[in-house]
Amino acid sequence: MDKIVICVDRDDDIKRKTGIKGPIIGIDRNIEVANSLALADPEDTDVNAMFSAIKIAKELNTEVVTLTGDKSVGVISDMEISRQLDEVVDKFKPEGVILVTDGAEDEQIIPIIESRAKIISVK
Repeated sequence: MDKIVICVDRDDDIKRKTGIKGPIIGIDRNIEVANSLALADPEDTDVNAMFSAIKIAKELNTEVVTLTGDKSVGVISDMEISRQLDEVVDKFKPEGVILVTDGAEDEQIIPIIESRAKIISVK
């Protein structure tokens, strides 16, 4: 696959609020999880990030994946994101990724992603 869209929830609001673990793979599954998160907490900014990633994936006719970290943001969450990212890269072998986040904190994982795939764009 030439490119995939990756959404990141570094502090793992998704699991804490819905019980769903990452990686969340595919447009339909991401829509389902985004809806669950929106119902659990309509003001969570990860909802917008997920729907934005889904929209981009549909426009580019490519895959979308949401990676989740841990409530303990830092080393622990980044190790979990790394583990999920390795799984996704092994599965899809993307030449590049479009990264979608809900803010500067999630962008801290850019070096982790760049160590495994080229980042084409960040939104």
